[in-house]
Amino acid sequence: MNFKQLEYFSAVAEAKSISMAAKKLHVAQPPVSRQISMLEDELGVCLFLRNNKGIELTEAGRSLYEQSQQMFQNLRRMTDSVRDIDAGVRGLLKLGVIYSDLPVVMEHLKEYHACYPQVELYIRLGSPNDLLEDLNRGELHLLFLRSQSKVVSGLREKVLGEDPLELVMTAETDPAPGQDFVPIQALKGVPMCLLRSDDLWGYSSHLRSECQREGFFANVVCQCYDTPMAMQMVQAGFGVSYLPRSIVATHPNSGIYTKPILGLTAKSYPTLVWSDNIYYANCVKQFISMAGSEAWQYVQEEEKEEGEPGV
Repeated sequence: MNFKQLEYFSAVAEAKSISMAAKKLHVAQPPVSRQISMLEDELGVCLFLRNNKGIELTEAGRSLYEQSQQMFQNLRRMTDSVRDIDAGVRGLLKLGVIYSDLPVVMEHLKEYHACYPQVELYIRLGSPNDLLEDLNRGELHLLFLRSQSKVVSGLREKVLGEDPLELVMTAETDPAPGQDFVPIQALKGVPMCLLRSDDLWGYSSHLRSECQREGFFANVVCQCYDTPMAMQMVQAGFGVSYLPRSIVATHPNSGIYTKPILGLTAKSYPTLVWSDNIYYANCVKQFISMAGSEAWQYVQEEEKEEGEPGV
């Protein structure tokens, strides 16, 4: 049984005439009759009954017709789906995300999903090194990482905006209550929950160096393996931390907020990363094209204005 036989069979079943089916198919009548005969021989059943009114389907013929129509419908769906994927309307988008980029990711995903709601999203949260390994193996399409410089290298990268590094705190641990900023001298003796000294981004080492420049050592009560742990320690009241300002959005209604440190203007840059060695469907290419709009920076400024108690 092949596709042409089923196509001819369905045309005859619908026209109830071999000659009419042949006209619809734009072929001569003998090939249609021959294909129907071959199909009946292969299946070992009679598909049509010939009578004075023309031809009618047998019980076996009706069963084959119904199932063939389902197959044709599935084939049309498959064709449409493949075309949609090539157009970027459907497909699978696999993202790797570091924790501190979650606020950035959510804004980009909202915009993308609104335009392409039928693209399936696969999102993995992990450490930068693990995500990069998965990207190189082709298990992820795109990564949301961070860079401390606008100058990027290595893999293909797209800087999505800038995110100031600020002191993360609660009202109970705020070193400068009632002020819009924290003088660096006010950090003397303040308990700090910083990322470990080998932190990939160098946030902690930068703050430690500035404290030493001002004549004192940072009072680090906890070296945290990752950003989520640092945020948990801050929320629990163990001390302050030093992280990108947008991180507050990962703990809504927690009482955590940020303030800039006077004279310290370090920034982190949320960055989209991908590889030229991976084939990307159009749904992935469209995400890359859309990423980096002004929406993220606008949302970030709104959070800054509305989310800082005591400032």
